[in-house]
Amino acid sequence: MNVETTVINNKTYIEVDQVEIKGTTYVYLSNFLDDNDFLIRKLGVEDGKIYYERLKDDKEFELAMMYFTKKHKNMINSEE
Repeated sequence: MNVETTVINNKTYIEVDQVEIKGTTYVYLSNFLDDNDFLIRKLGVEDGKIYYERLKDDKEFELAMMYFTKKHKNMINSEE
């Protein structure tokens, strides 16, 4: 299995999922050593290179979480 990883603030994160919202790709990252530490970033492109970009505010974070939750609704409900 091929798993995408990245280092942010000296911590290794695994790319858990991606969701596209109105042309923007949001990436859900989980800390390799701490399941309670997760990040949401969006993919940016500059000079042909793809990078992770911070979300601009809480509203964008909530939007990304809502889409992630909707995408995984069945899995979330089965854990309850």
